[in-house]
Amino acid sequence: MIDQTDEKLLVLLKKDAKKKYSDLALELDLSPPSVHARVKKLEQSGVIKSYDIDIDGATLGLKLCAFVRLTTEGSSCAELCTALSVFPEVEEFYVVAGEESVLLKVRTTDTAALGQFLDTLRTIAAIKKTITSVILSVPLDRGITPRIPSGPI
Repeated sequence: MIDQTDEKLLVLLKKDAKKKYSDLALELDLSPPSVHARVKKLEQSGVIKSYDIDIDGATLGLKLCAFVRLTTEGSSCAELCTALSVFPEVEEFYVVAGEESVLLKVRTTDTAALGQFLDTLRTIAAIKKTITSVILSVPLDRGITPRIPSGPI
């Protein structure tokens, strides 16, 4: 079970996953070995799935991000996911409820590259319709953050 200290630890790690256990211990009023033990417990229980880096796509030339909703027919979402996983443009694949059964997050260099990608998608027999929303800006992207019931850290 996760307690409030674990939640605070997760918030701190979300802000800076490379923070030293000694610094985390000071903020949480714990010993560094206690922080280490809590982190290991959170990793082993699957709460912390991985540590990753946040890459700015624009600095790599991938300036355009879009969501593409797919209406599909005659193929399972698992089969479609396998087929679409070969495309580097597809960052995320979601199975959703509604007329469109799949939501893709895609990233390309520009609108021309997005158009080419969409043309390729439309050649896949299971895809009956695409609806695309280009991301203009992202004013908030905080990912999963534990909900701490009281006060700031």
